[in-house]
Parts: sequence; C-alpha cells; structure tokens
Amino acid sequence: MKKVYILFLMVAGLSFTACSSDDNSPKRAEELKGSNTVTFIFDHKMLGENIVYDQQYAENNNKESLSFNFIKYIVSNFVLIDEEGKAFTYDKAKSYFIIDSKTDDFEVTLTNVPAGKYRSVKFGIGVDQEKYLRGEEEQQEFWDLCSKHGLVWSWITGYKFINTQGEFIVDNGELSGFQLHIGSHGSKLDNYRDLVLNTPKSFVISDDYAAKITVELEASKLLDSKHQIPLKDKPFIMVDAERAPMIMDNAQTMFSISHIEVVK
Repeated sequence: MKKVYILFLMVAGLSFTACSSDDNSPKRAEELKGSNTVTFIFDHKMLGENIVYDQQYAENNNKESLSFNFIKYIVSNFVLIDEEGKAFTYDKAKSYFIIDSKTDDFEVTLTNVPAGKYRSVKFGIGVDQEKYLRGEEEQQEFWDLCSKHGLVWSWITGYKFINTQGEFIVDNGELSGFQLHIGSHGSKLDNYRDLVLNTPKSFVISDDYAAKITVELEASKLLDSKHQIPLKDKPFIMVDAERAPMIMDNAQTMFSISHIEVVK
C-alpha cells in the first residue's frame, strides 16, 4: 500500500507540474511585458480581387461599370481592444494618417503599443470635429501634409476624408468621368465616421512580439453598400449634404481584416 501511495503522489506531482507550466505560458496576457509596434497594411480590392487602377470592372447594382484612377483617404483615432474588453487608445496627437494609392502610402504604424492579447480594432475615417475645431494653427503640420496629397479644401470647408476619381460606363455604353471629394462641411455637417473590426483571432503584443495586420478595402462598396448611389445622377460629388453622408456610411462597410502576422 505504501508503494501505491507513493506512486500516486509522484503522478499527482507530475500532473501539478505540467499544469503549472501551462499556466505560466508567456502567451497569457498577464505574463506579457513591455510594448511593441502594430502595423496596418491597407490592401485595396475591387470585387474581391487586387485592384488594378484604370481598369474597367463588371457592373455594380447601379448598372454602372467603374474604373478608379486612384484612392486616397484619411484614417485616424486608432483604438485596440483586448480580450477582456479593455481599450488602448493611441495618442490622439499622433493618430492621423494618410493612405494614398498614387504615392504608395499604404501603411500605418502605431508605436509603443502596450503588451496584451488584442481582439479588435477601432478607427475613424476622416478628421473628427474635436480636432478640426482646434483651429488651423494647432494642426498646421498635418494640414500641410494633407494638402500635398490633395485631401483639403479651404480651411472653412476643411479636410477631404476621401478623394477618388475614375470613369464609369452606364448601360447605354457611354463612358464618363467621376470625382468623389468627401468630407465634413466645416462644422455645419459632420461626416466623420468610425468603425470596429474584429480580428480573425487574437494577436499578441509584447517586447518580443510585434504585429502586422492586413486591412482590406473593397472599393466597390463606396457606391454600392448601405446606399446605392448611381453616378449617372451626379458624377461629381463634393460638398453635397445629401450624398456625402451616404458615401461615408458606405465607407464604414468597406474595411475588413484579412490577415495578421505576429513578428518575433
């Protein structure tokens, strides 16, 4: 009986040691230390394929075939949300970025992201009223950068959140140009939008682990999503109190996370 009892204690001890080892895994959120970078790579698609600029695509639900010359937009106010629902809000002063297909600017890098296991991402499209109302002088550097990328009007009107143009063919075969310059209208009409994207799986950040996240943008949804917006009715949409909010509503649906790479 003593031999059996000793053997039982040895087995129990081994089991306890194994469990303790698992519990001390560095993948547990409370064991992760330090900080690292999270890089977002924006990948533009058209009808599910890698977009080819100046190429005509199949008709959308508006019976219009589109081609895009370029796509530019502002993304801002990044927040990472961990598995427990706790939010890390990136420094607002540094949280405004430009994506521009003409200049091959497709990446956003957040630095000093605290260690944790993150499950979702929140960000905005455009510039929020809080920042805009601080005045031009306070944000001159970012305003000048946006100006170089064609993402501003005059200060009174403000930023262009989205700037894209191309051509479309309507059902009669006629080819026409279009332009979309979409933003808030000063402080009179706020078209800023934000969205939350869940990741396919949690990703780890620590001193040892950084992350690269691919965010797909489906360009067809800009005019064909929550709202169907035929270009034949108005191909040049700029300061438009009716259509601009609808386009921004559609823009909220364009983004999805397709891939996460954790880099050691």
